[in-house]
Amino acid sequence: MLVSTPQTRTLNRALQRCGGEIALAKALGVTIEVLYGWLAGDDVPSKIYLSALDMVAIGSLGSANLNR
Repeated sequence: MLVSTPQTRTLNRALQRCGGEIALAKALGVTIEVLYGWLAGDDVPSKIYLSALDMVAIGSLGSANLNR
């Protein structure tokens, strides 16, 4: 069952920014299996959640700069 939490939503946004599961898993330094667990609702470690937030924020800032 897929769970919608701030962590899973952030990971999904980071997934879009990175361009796929393999790239996001590599960026986070984890296996694809661990990433799939988090995307499905397993507890996300704080360090990973903060890294994903950074990816989303940096991507958003980059988009904002393109619109200027």
